[in-house]
Amino acid sequence: MNSFRKSLTNPFCLALDMKSWEGALRLLSRLTPKPAIVKIGPLLYLRESGRIEEWFIRTDQPVFLDFKWHDIPNTVAGSVEAIPGSCVKLLTVHAQGGKKMIRAARDAADSRDASGKGRPLVLAVTVLTHLDGPQLAELGIQGRQDAVRRLGTLALESGADGLVMSPGDLAMARKEWGREPLVVTPGIRFPERNRVQNDDQILAESPENALQKGSDLLVVGRPILESPDPPTSWSRLLFSWTPPPET
Repeated sequence: MNSFRKSLTNPFCLALDMKSWEGALRLLSRLTPKPAIVKIGPLLYLRESGRIEEWFIRTDQPVFLDFKWHDIPNTVAGSVEAIPGSCVKLLTVHAQGGKKMIRAARDAADSRDASGKGRPLVLAVTVLTHLDGPQLAELGIQGRQDAVRRLGTLALESGADGLVMSPGDLAMARKEWGREPLVVTPGIRFPERNRVQNDDQILAESPENALQKGSDLLVVGRPILESPDPPTSWSRLLFSWTPPPET
């Protein structure tokens, strides 16, 4: 965990939720400095799986594979074992999959390390960031932070290395679990949130606020992807971060 934190050149993860692999690579080539890690999810992977798998094998770009696995333990373990190459440093499972599933993902990650592929950190998704009060009530969940606390505790006790949660849950998380778990935060927005089309994130925060509340890694997608000038927006994002003093 600490070695992963130390490896981060900046605290930003670019979500490559795009329609083409060419477009994703073109965008990456325009950003300076590069994101510490890039997130690849089903949207892009299912369109370009063969080419992405080839890239996984030869790239040294750190990757966050965000498939949010939620299945029986054997299926999740097999999926983790099947990840090509060694560039995937983070992966996600749903905490609602339960202790056996989370432990299976962790064991499979450990086995990758033993075989020389490197061990990706297993992150558990607590409560999806688009779910508001009425939607949670429909699922039988009466309080968001209580659910995040309960699911987060279950996941960490089951071997998860960290958690994924909305910016609005960060203060509770650090009070509950301290600094040890890696916490990854989607739902990062510049102050002018209305510029993001079809925004379905709640409890969104600015980069500066999310970092102050204790996030280790900020996942940023649409504020960069939908920008008329992605390199300028990326530079603005980096300027919102003050590197910690060297010790």
